[in-house]
Amino acid sequence: MLNDKDLERYARQAIMPAIGEDGQKKLLAARVLVVGAGGLGAPVILYLAAAGIGTITIIDDDDISRSDLNRQIIYRDGDVGSSKSRHAANAASALNPNINISQLAVRLNSGNVEQLVTSHDVVIDCTDNAETRYLMGDAAHHCGRPLVFGGAVRMEGQISVFQSSVKGHFGSPCYRCVFPSIPDAKQTPGCSEAGILGPVVGLVGTLQALETIKLILGQPRTLTGRLLLIEGSGSDFIEIQTKARFDCSCCGKPAKDIF
Repeated sequence: MLNDKDLERYARQAIMPAIGEDGQKKLLAARVLVVGAGGLGAPVILYLAAAGIGTITIIDDDDISRSDLNRQIIYRDGDVGSSKSRHAANAASALNPNINISQLAVRLNSGNVEQLVTSHDVVIDCTDNAETRYLMGDAAHHCGRPLVFGGAVRMEGQISVFQSSVKGHFGSPCYRCVFPSIPDAKQTPGCSEAGILGPVVGLVGTLQALETIKLILGQPRTLTGRLLLIEGSGSDFIEIQTKARFDCSCCGKPAKDIF
């Protein structure tokens, strides 16, 4: 049952037929893990908090740098040198004090990934670390959790949803079906080497938040089986159909071979 404050706070979304009071209750009951509190994580965390996601866990072991501030809009100049996860959690709590926000200033690793993934309903990949992405993708598949992926560099972005072991989506691709192996760092430079424009990560992160809300509400059309590419310089959006691979090193292995 939504209380009067809930009805007022979420009124503009709860009046939508696609959400309603029952949908808002689903959002308030949901548990979401956000891995990475940087350029992608900033809009994800704020929009999910605003939407009333009941439990949000933020994990990031990094501190805020001044070079982050062109795109990581959740932080302020006075926050430089402080923990990203702590400040992101504080910002989300200030926006919506009626939800549960927790933060972990640690790196996702093989020792904690299974417990963290299984204790949440949806996992959102907002990291810029390739090894962490693959660890998260494998864990999401073997733990039966949806993974909302996003990435951005320069003026380009990409978003997809992976639900390869989620009921109703068996046979859809996992993360490694689409990205089979960790790329060579020299061939795929990150933001610190290639640069990044703030609105690009803002757009990708906003779409990740949207896909997460759709997953929680049980809406049928998500980016599962589709990779959305964004080319910011021309404002172009390109969609690629993705498929499961029979020779995938993740889908074809039992969980004990991954963790």
